[in-house]
Amino acid sequence: MSDMQRLTNSSDETELAQLLSGDLVFNIPYFQRAYKWKPERLKQLEEDLLAVIDTDGTHFLGAIIVYARRTNPADPNVYEIIDGQQRITTVFLYICAIVKTLCSQGEYDEAAGLFLKYLAIGVGRDSRLPSNSKLHCCKEDRAQLNRVFSHIFSDANFALAISPFKVKPLPSTGSDGGRLWNNFRSALRFLAGQVELEGVDRLRGIYSALLGSVSVVQIIVRNPIDGPKIFNSLNSRQEPITTGDLVRNEIFAKVASQDPEAIETIDQNSWQPFYVKFSQGEGSLFDDYFFPFGLIHDQNVRKSEVFEKLRERWKNLKNPSEVIHDLSRYQDAFLDAVRGTNTQNHALPIATAFRNLHRAGAPGSTHPFLMQLSEGLRSNEVDKKDGIEVLELVEAFLVRRAICGHEPTGLHAVFKRLWQDCDGMPTRAKVETSIRRHRTVVWPTDEDVTQAVTSRPMYGSTVTPFLLLEWNRYLGGDQPQVVTWIEHVLPSHPSDSWLTTFSKEQHESSKDLLANLLPLSQEMNRELGNGGYESKRPIYNDDSGFKAARAFSKENTHWNPEALARRSELLSSWVNKRWSILS
Repeated sequence: MSDMQRLTNSSDETELAQLLSGDLVFNIPYFQRAYKWKPERLKQLEEDLLAVIDTDGTHFLGAIIVYARRTNPADPNVYEIIDGQQRITTVFLYICAIVKTLCSQGEYDEAAGLFLKYLAIGVGRDSRLPSNSKLHCCKEDRAQLNRVFSHIFSDANFALAISPFKVKPLPSTGSDGGRLWNNFRSALRFLAGQVELEGVDRLRGIYSALLGSVSVVQIIVRNPIDGPKIFNSLNSRQEPITTGDLVRNEIFAKVASQDPEAIETIDQNSWQPFYVKFSQGEGSLFDDYFFPFGLIHDQNVRKSEVFEKLRERWKNLKNPSEVIHDLSRYQDAFLDAVRGTNTQNHALPIATAFRNLHRAGAPGSTHPFLMQLSEGLRSNEVDKKDGIEVLELVEAFLVRRAICGHEPTGLHAVFKRLWQDCDGMPTRAKVETSIRRHRTVVWPTDEDVTQAVTSRPMYGSTVTPFLLLEWNRYLGGDQPQVVTWIEHVLPSHPSDSWLTTFSKEQHESSKDLLANLLPLSQEMNRELGNGGYESKRPIYNDDSGFKAARAFSKENTHWNPEALARRSELLSSWVNKRWSILS
């Protein structure tokens, strides 16, 4: 491509002919997402190609980000595609379709020349790679690409023209029908239509435009961790590459040269049991795991550096199962911290202490410490009594901060190295000393908590449902796991009768206080909910599954500023005792 034809100043901008004609293979990681270009994307590419022909212009296809994998010196260069899978695959399919269409026109030598130059590693090249195709698809697409090649070679005259070359197909995995095969067929229909209109010269014009006037910028990264950084900058609207993607690709790159049966065995026996555990509804916690896991092994690692550090950690592990085993060590502890479960099978007092932290909304910054503590308790490396005391202290610290409205900012610095600060043997005294060492992290006093309970709006706070459940438990009621509805005794939108008891100023300052909130098992009728206390009180007593609501109705004949003040004082005293910071 001449300088006049370039659309960028990058010396790495190159036409597709130069990109694909070298002694190279583009490899899509085995477990990468499947090819998925939809018909409208193909139509746009076709329109762009026709515009290039009609205007004698050029078209820029974008940036291709690849990582050069180490290979045997006798083998072709292998570039692992970090970004560009969809475009490279589509271009490859169109060249396949061009070859097949040339055959349909009897142009076998021309078809053979294109095939050998752009689609396959050349005649006589003995490579240890699994296929002599220049594109190695992911698991789901391999059977479809093999079907494309079989379709081309079903023409005996073409097979003769290209002899002695023989296709070495990719080990066949996935279905032989799908988006890749369908798009190849779509390309064939487009080319057939163009040939029918203007003959074989139109076909030559199309492939000349595709190979000679369509360009890309190929970015070769030194380290695969740098690929997502570039990708996310160039493709802000596309699905980002995650640390989890890189981890999976790195693990299976260790066995890329093995046959699919061996890879599938590792996948089914080791990877899938590990990966599926992270499922949560329609989503997954998989990508959330790697940062806390990385912090356990390097307390100073940044989120963007996690993969690079893990890759270095695993560099001497040849077997993917060894890497997966290493990754699995803290998996159950992480899932328990995030879900509030007891996968670690702790005894009830310990399980309850961990679950309380989850119910209180403990931030993700606590996870590295909690994961190590859970594992230490499971393996009996940490004394059970010490573990419970530590968990109760951390709970008190976090709950008091939440009540006072302190954001979790700064807690990352506290918890990322708390385990190391306690020398791997945490006790209540060690944890408190370590936390208090962080001068910028506030540990609220009893006075701070009292002030917050009596004056700070608590409706909508993450910790409020937990406070109401714990108050209900303190009163001796049943112990439901969730609060279905948080009721404003003094409504947010009161009827006129309320404003004879509370002034507008008192209403505004009181409606969201903890003392004005009750847990209910279901939402009250909207009309009753905004009505007077005399209509709500019997419902609290008769229809609520929470003892806290029933007790409230018995203890408060009327609800006015004086009653609210008394309850605020009662709750602030209880909160300070329940989450005491005294040993």
